[in-house]
Amino acid sequence: MRHSIPKFWRKREGYYQILLTRCKTCGRIAYFTYIKCPYCGSGDVELVRSSGRGVVEEYTISYYRIEGAEEYLPRIIALIKLSEGVKVTGELVDVDPSEVSEGMEVEAVLRILSSDDPHGLIYYGLKFTPIIKGS
Repeated sequence: MRHSIPKFWRKREGYYQILLTRCKTCGRIAYFTYIKCPYCGSGDVELVRSSGRGVVEEYTISYYRIEGAEEYLPRIIALIKLSEGVKVTGELVDVDPSEVSEGMEVEAVLRILSSDDPHGLIYYGLKFTPIIKGS
């Protein structure tokens, strides 16, 4: 799958970290970056970087086949409540589907999203993996 290199480069901050918006007026945190608070409308906001840690609230296992990506099946897509209190969706990796459960602690990790071809550009982004107790 080919991506637009300039477009990917412009959006790279969002691919390599989870950025949140914190309102300095009402104190609430929102996922995605906003120029105004989505709760109170204040323009006094700041961007903060998420810890990337959270808990699986819900998940689904997808067997949908994408040509050239069969090796990644099945895919586990989860709704994750981050430690900052906001919810994000993401793919769970490094875990067997039978071991996934609601309440499982996870953290964001950098993984390959796709590549243009065997010798082309490789695109990286965030996925989630279970937290191993004691780490």
